[in-house]
Parts: sequence; structure tokens; C-alpha cells
Amino acid sequence: MATADVDVAVPDQVLVFTLGEDRFCVAIDAIDEIVTAGEVSPVPDTPRMVEGVMNLRGETTTIVDPKVVYGLAQTDADRRVIIYDGDGDGKVGWLVDDVHQVGELRDPEVDPAPDSEYVEGIVKQDGEFTLWVEPARVNGRLGE
Repeated sequence: MATADVDVAVPDQVLVFTLGEDRFCVAIDAIDEIVTAGEVSPVPDTPRMVEGVMNLRGETTTIVDPKVVYGLAQTDADRRVIIYDGDGDGKVGWLVDDVHQVGELRDPEVDPAPDSEYVEGIVKQDGEFTLWVEPARVNGRLGE
């Protein structure tokens, strides 16, 4: 596995999802579950990336819009929520346009992201580019 100066270990399995036309992936072990987006209640005076909160089986879950984080255009797509464990701060969900697949990174070429705080690397596999992200980097900014 070539990692070309990427600081963290390249995951063996990832979940691929899209935001608009852009493909992203996260390590599968970072994910608790995937649910259909329910009603999200806005919360005033939160960071722009926080869409609000959602009731997930009785647990208040912070919902983040990664399109705001990555500077992408909003779409009218039906959205799914990828739920992450918030490292003791409760669960955090990301609104995504589509969830595609769980896949293995078979001897990928991973290049470092060009000066990006929120992208771990660029995965080049099967003729496509996928942005590899680490949710903890984004979710860690919620308290700021």
C-alpha cells in the first residue's frame, strides 16, 4: 500500500458516499450506522456547519452538513445521515446525498491532500478520485 506521506494509517475498508458530484470515503470503523434523514431542528448560535439536531431513537444527535465544511453547492437530493460516535460528546451525523458502497482499498495510491485541514488524502483507484476524510477532524470543531 502506497501512502505517500499521509499521516494516518490507510484503512482497509471504507464507505464511499457523495456530496453533489464529489466522491468521499471514510474508514468503515468510524461509522456507527446509516439512517434516512429525519426532521432536523435548527439550533441558534451554532457553527455554520451544524444543520441542527435530530432525534435518533430518543438520543439527541448533532447533524453536520459537510457541504458547508467543504464549500460545496447545496442540492435538493434526498439525504441520508451517516452516524459517527462523537467520542464521548454524543453522536454526530453527517448529511450526505448518497451512500454508495463499502469497499476495500486494494493497493490504492493515496496522495496527501493539497493543504487541506479536512481531507486526509486523495485515493486514486479504478480511474477515479475519491477524497478520503477523517470525520473526527470535522466533528472535533463542533465545540469551537
